[in-house]
Amino acid sequence: MAKSKCEVRDGRLVATGDFTTDADTNFDGACRQLLAEPAGELVADLTGVGHLSSTYVGLLAELALDARQAGKKLRIVAGPRVAALLKAAGLDAAAAVEGPRP
Repeated sequence: MAKSKCEVRDGRLVATGDFTTDADTNFDGACRQLLAEPAGELVADLTGVGHLSSTYVGLLAELALDARQAGKKLRIVAGPRVAALLKAAGLDAAAAVEGPRP
């Protein structure tokens, strides 16, 4: 299993590794830090994430709703597997979910 890492860099939440329920990450803190960014569009870059448990899907949903309440938009960029999971969970109703740009 890849070591999980999450941080906010240059106004983007960047996550890498496998995010399982037992992963020791700062995902929740990074979400709050991203929400505090002054930009109107927040970006969560999950292109380096191989697995995302339901715990983290819930945290992303919470981030999307909090962003909307703050008058901001959330864009989630993820690989095909994680993007399909987020769309199946209905997260694309609250945030833009897309694959990586070439």
